[in-house]
Amino acid sequence: MTIPKEIEIMVQHIIRELIVEFGKCETEAKELIQKSDVVRSLMSDPMGFHEPPYNWALSILTDANDIETLEKYLRH
Repeated sequence: MTIPKEIEIMVQHIIRELIVEFGKCETEAKELIQKSDVVRSLMSDPMGFHEPPYNWALSILTDANDIETLEKYLRH
């Protein structure tokens, strides 16, 4: 499956948010993206591009049930 360039760019922004804002390493961030439905969601509904990458990152962490990371986020 070929991923459109705009989706690749959005995924890179989401990975950056997972690293910078939530303390994930690059490998963890990429694994979270792969396990999520981000690419499929963006391909099926372009309205997802209106969501900031930060919100996508939060959604991915929630779907992954990453309680520890989310608790750290909520404490700030």
